[in-house]
Amino acid sequence: MSEAYQHLLTSLQENRSAGATELALLTLSRLKDCLFETGEQTPEQIEMIVEDLSHARASMVPLGNALHRWQQRLDPGADNYRQQYLDGLLNVYRQLAQASEQVAENAAELIKPGMTVMTHSRSSQVMAMFEQLLERHMDFNVIITISAPGNEGLMVASQLNRMDVPVTVITDAEMGQTMPNVDMNIVGCDNWLSDHHFVNKTGTLLQALAARHFGKPFWVLADSFKNSLQTHQTVSLETLPLDKLNLPGAKGISGNNTYFEVIATRLITGRVEEHGLLPIRE
Repeated sequence: MSEAYQHLLTSLQENRSAGATELALLTLSRLKDCLFETGEQTPEQIEMIVEDLSHARASMVPLGNALHRWQQRLDPGADNYRQQYLDGLLNVYRQLAQASEQVAENAAELIKPGMTVMTHSRSSQVMAMFEQLLERHMDFNVIITISAPGNEGLMVASQLNRMDVPVTVITDAEMGQTMPNVDMNIVGCDNWLSDHHFVNKTGTLLQALAARHFGKPFWVLADSFKNSLQTHQTVSLETLPLDKLNLPGAKGISGNNTYFEVIATRLITGRVEEHGLLPIRE
């Protein structure tokens, strides 16, 4: 493939600020540009692209699901194969965008005027929900964790500040201490597993446990593009280099920097998908 495609693949692997849906939409858009600028690809080349991009961020499944939906609807024997895969890529992009927008609309129904919402890490669907609330002229407050070590929470705080939403930044370790002041917990999701678990940024489990301890509702935003056949035992969880932790350079000090973790759905109130609210029943 072209140099532009290689740059796309590298950008996908290195992007740590975008959530699963945002990253999938960005990659699909850039892939369409790459394919438009190159000659016709064979079905085998399309399959290689799908596999390359799907495995580049294995913990985040919306991109892989979108790409496989795209590939499965192609007819390799068609005379207009190139136009078919270009149009098909645009169609699956729109499907993912529409599903994400509907999730945000459904989630907005959970928020009542004056509520304080706690979220962790950065989810494009959670941010879209906040935008929906502003369009409804609803007053609300947000508590965002720093979301170490990537510190995506600082980006969320800046975005909310530009939107004139009152926001409080806390350390990840303060989630339990702060939970009594929270009315609603809402987070995104990178991978909805097949065995009553889901994957999200490390720290989500602590928030879920704190919410359950204090009896606070906890909803996870996850459209059908996030469904996975993986289980909590088979899913691959990404790790980051230890230099992100700024460990002391002393012999005998080791570290761990796993970026994602698995959370049991029995700990949450329910799932918000494009078709509505799905309470979790134990």
